[in-house]
Amino acid sequence: MNDAEYIAHPLIKPNTVEKRLYQLALAGEAIKKSNLIVLPTGLGKTIVALLVMVSSLPKGKVLLLSPTKPLVEQHAAFFKGTLTIPPENIALLTGNTPPHKRETLWENAQLVVSTPQVIENDLLGKKINLEKVSLIIFDEAHRATGNYSYVYIAEKYIQQRHEPLVLGITAS
Repeated sequence: MNDAEYIAHPLIKPNTVEKRLYQLALAGEAIKKSNLIVLPTGLGKTIVALLVMVSSLPKGKVLLLSPTKPLVEQHAAFFKGTLTIPPENIALLTGNTPPHKRETLWENAQLVVSTPQVIENDLLGKKINLEKVSLIIFDEAHRATGNYSYVYIAEKYIQQRHEPLVLGITAS
């Protein structure tokens, strides 16, 4: 692995993300318009999301939604280890985060990693809006059906953001 080439980007810590052309190609398309990326487990959907994220962060807040607390924690840890933005600007929101703290965390964060139910509740309670969110990433996007929180959040995002950009990632 000594010959590995790494992605060079001001928002990505040096020598943390290996350069893979198929991931760059997928991200290149997802930066231009909303996309759903379906890749088998282990082929780097999170890296594609990271690449789209670093393109979107200068334009506003990024919201990554994942269906379970362990996945949210895993994503937050990965992004804190990979991104050059201060770790305190990466907010982790789950049902365990007290509602009075969520508003402040939301306001101060550049990247919010959350379970969808928390975001849906805060939207319903008018504690947050999605107007300044430049990108929403829906992890396990195959869940976005019926009454699942992803559907409501996507609808609100399209209403509230002038130029919404959505990235769905899933292995299913």
